[in-house]
Amino acid sequence: MSFLAPLFFVGLAAVGVPILVHLIQRERKDVIEFPSLMFIRQIPFQSVERRRLHNWPLLLLRLAAMTLLVIAFSRPFFTRETVSAAGATGGAREVVILLDRSASMGYGDHWARAQEEARQVVRSLSGDDQATLVLFGAGVEEAIRATANQGVLEAGIDAAEVTADSTRYGPALRLAQSILSRSQLPRKQAVLITDFQRSGWERREEVSLPEGAELVPISVASPDMANLSVSTVTFQRTPFSGQERIAVTAGVTNRGTRDLTKLPVRLEVDGRVIDTRTVDVGAHASASVTFPPVTVDGPRKAAVVAGEDELPVDNTFDFILAPSRPLSVLIVQPDGVSTSGASSPSVYLSSAFDIAVEPRIAAEVMPVSRVTRESFEGRAVVVLNDVPPLGTTADEALRRFVDQGGGLLVAVAERQPWTGESPLLPGRLGSMIDRRTSLGTLGFLDFSHPVFEPFKDPRNGTFANVRFHRYRRLEPAADDRVLARFDDGAVAMVERRVGSGRVILWTTTLDRGWNDFPARNLFPVVAPAVVSYLAQYEPPEAWYTVGRTLDISVPVAALVREGGAGGLSAAAAARGVVLSPSGRQSTIGEGGAAAVTLSEQGFYSVRLQGGGDRRPFEIAVNVDPAESDLSGLAPAEFVNTATGAVAMTASGQSLERPELTPADIEKKQGLWWFLFLAAVVALVGEAVLSNRQSQRSGAGPGLAAAGR
Repeated sequence: MSFLAPLFFVGLAAVGVPILVHLIQRERKDVIEFPSLMFIRQIPFQSVERRRLHNWPLLLLRLAAMTLLVIAFSRPFFTRETVSAAGATGGAREVVILLDRSASMGYGDHWARAQEEARQVVRSLSGDDQATLVLFGAGVEEAIRATANQGVLEAGIDAAEVTADSTRYGPALRLAQSILSRSQLPRKQAVLITDFQRSGWERREEVSLPEGAELVPISVASPDMANLSVSTVTFQRTPFSGQERIAVTAGVTNRGTRDLTKLPVRLEVDGRVIDTRTVDVGAHASASVTFPPVTVDGPRKAAVVAGEDELPVDNTFDFILAPSRPLSVLIVQPDGVSTSGASSPSVYLSSAFDIAVEPRIAAEVMPVSRVTRESFEGRAVVVLNDVPPLGTTADEALRRFVDQGGGLLVAVAERQPWTGESPLLPGRLGSMIDRRTSLGTLGFLDFSHPVFEPFKDPRNGTFANVRFHRYRRLEPAADDRVLARFDDGAVAMVERRVGSGRVILWTTTLDRGWNDFPARNLFPVVAPAVVSYLAQYEPPEAWYTVGRTLDISVPVAALVREGGAGGLSAAAAARGVVLSPSGRQSTIGEGGAAAVTLSEQGFYSVRLQGGGDRRPFEIAVNVDPAESDLSGLAPAEFVNTATGAVAMTASGQSLERPELTPADIEKKQGLWWFLFLAAVVALVGEAVLSNRQSQRSGAGPGLAAAGR
């Protein structure tokens, strides 16, 4: 036992006070009047009562109270060695083997050594001991539940394989905590077998093993590990002869202590080597290499491969090399007007689409009389620019188009596309409002909507200068969302959801007939933003990281972006079959899982229901770049951070436990509370006994205090 404030033991001197009090003779004095004593000889009075103690229980209570208070204020605590010795009871063990199978464990012979270390733990089981095998990466799997069967445990270890997963220690330790907390065995132990990769540990994670449980770290990391990886790729696109050429630039990182010169880096497309370049990469540095532009007519599987080393999983970076596909937009306008040139009512809209960059927009202008059911196939968005009603067949096809995920932008002014109510019409149209004598402005914008959110910051543009001199009245339905209003409160823009699609209605013109908005510099920004929102556009991803999920909407959206879907709609393609790089097959969408977790490195292939002979939609998946950083934590440092204690190394030798401050140890034990409580009890007992003694002797408390 040690003490946090041993100087308080000076207070033990106060223990002598009760003893002195008990030894002092205090006699009752009866005053008797008597003549002068001058003729009487004085004889000194001696009393043996001063050297006798009459009330031992009372004295002992007072001594105990004083002693307990002094010890309590000195803040005693047991050292860890004492606690460990007290807790080192015999009995069966509950062992949880935490075996790291993340991508970084594929370095050199790390995985083979980790499996052998796990087997050694299993072979150390005896008697009633039992063990649980837990495999972990970013996720965690209880591979073998608690068992004493060593053969079953070793078979589970032999069957385990390194994955492309990233490293996360927190979930594994929390599962070990749960397993050990439920165990009734007297000894509890978690054995962590890993390379102790620094990137896998977040110090904010709270792990608290049960009382008495220990965490045994076993490191399989090699000294002076070096690693070369392809960290990322970027693309530079340029038009060429009506096509698009793509130049690929790859980033290469050297995490070793040796400079690499003339390192070969090659670009592969569909398994064929396109070009090989060399690059010099210094120690603990990065470099980039750019390949000549290539032309592809569709999505192609591609990869950049750099060098060879002990961790091959990150020497290859997979991606999809594909030309950018514009959104296909159909603009429908009235008959009898020009479809191009300055006199076209769609000239401002077409111009805004022509200069759009991300996403690119390919617009086709068509008079209303030429619209048929086939006109909507392969489109992302349809624009009805102040047109009269469509034919019955075309109108029904338009409804199906929107219901299945298409976008519809409607501008109403002198004409309207429906004579009565329609599920595609957001609200009820009214008469025209004439503001030529007092020009209107936009008085309200819903800045929480994706279309107007960028303009929440006035520095990105303002609508204050836009003027409107005519617009239509509109009474929106309860479920419709008003996106903009004029200064008199009339609705300017409203949105309605129809099935999987979206409809936005604009109550004035898209040319300068009723307003000057198309001539303002914000129009080329807002018009493509509206189309992008209606098309539910998401930038295509050239690659994913292991651990991401894939749902059916991703390949369907890519199909829409490519155009020419051959009539394959989102509803028809609500089911897909996914083939993983290792050949495992799963179903997503209707009748299958909602999504599939991308757990392997390489290329996943998705074939949509009803896709016919179309090329499968393919997805490239790479390991987490953090797995390429092999810098590690010292086992003692890791366990100290996680639990505050260390047990032993891989060789079974005891590690020096990380030093905790005496204040930390004392705070966890809190023995002074019990001592203080005992002192209070002693003082209460002393008070009761003292009062009783006073009542018996007929004296006051002072006499009782003297022990009489």
